[in-house]
Amino acid sequence: MDTSNKNGGQILEDLSTSYWLSEALFTALELDLFETIENYGQEISVATLANHLCCSREALSRYLDLLIELGLLSASDHCVCLNELSRTYLLKSSPLYQGHIIRWRQNMAGDWQTLFDVLKCGKRTNFLEYDDEELENRRSQYIQAMDNVAKLKASECANLLENFSGKILDVGCGSGAMSLAFLGKFPKCQVELLDIEQILPQTRRFVVESPFNDRITYHSANILEKDWHLEHSYDLIILSNILHAYSENEAMHILKTAKELLNHNGQLLIHDFFMEHNPVKARLSDINMLLNTYNGKVFSAQWVIEQLQALSLFSSDLIPLKTDTAVILASRQEIKNTVV
Repeated sequence: MDTSNKNGGQILEDLSTSYWLSEALFTALELDLFETIENYGQEISVATLANHLCCSREALSRYLDLLIELGLLSASDHCVCLNELSRTYLLKSSPLYQGHIIRWRQNMAGDWQTLFDVLKCGKRTNFLEYDDEELENRRSQYIQAMDNVAKLKASECANLLENFSGKILDVGCGSGAMSLAFLGKFPKCQVELLDIEQILPQTRRFVVESPFNDRITYHSANILEKDWHLEHSYDLIILSNILHAYSENEAMHILKTAKELLNHNGQLLIHDFFMEHNPVKARLSDINMLLNTYNGKVFSAQWVIEQLQALSLFSSDLIPLKTDTAVILASRQEIKNTVV
């Protein structure tokens, strides 16, 4: 976070009002604003939009001016229209739609309000109880939200490899979005999707819509257990946003088990938050793990690389993605550093 050219008081003012920005975005989704504009046509007048949304024209006009300044809408002659950002990420029909993860972040606000108590006792304090139906609905919302995020990063991860063929194991696969990117890029690969048995039905809902069903198998396992009960070794093992949900000892176990499942020339792809890449977001994600998991934390790339070396694996340097996460590749064979 570069604050070198800012007034100190202004830095604090911007921090204390940063929730205003997120509330402006959340409200746009609650209004179904972007879909309404898209359904109307190329552009819509403020008066017509106010009528469609049952809003005060004057209040909506001021709110739309804010969204324009934030780069979420464009304007011309008292009309507003979608721009490239809102069309790409805020329309439900877009492959890169981010509405589900935005809603999930909105629902996490209450978790962050427990930070004071968590700092006092040193561990998570917010444990909500759900019946079976509520829990299943929450799982569905979570996987859908994580699918939004994964689709932002999956293609860039797949592009780190060239001419790949063979068998992939996707550990903690969630929606399967990461593997689908690899299946789309490499027609000679097959994927085994691994997650706990409660998540795999959600995974199937996403994967069944893809054209790759004949190249996908499923396996349920708890990755904290000693044996994942797999019958194969793999040419690529993906750990995408997995390590940060666990403690040091748990992460070391996951890395060790993954290594044992690698073919002689196989590679391990670790995609995650790392302290060296986008440090503010990494630190925020670390606190998010403190608030919402039992043992999770964000690791430094240095720590992960040291664990890989202790397992007699070679690793790449940290490979930054264009988003807030990065990748480390590891193998039994020496790896040429990759530059994105």
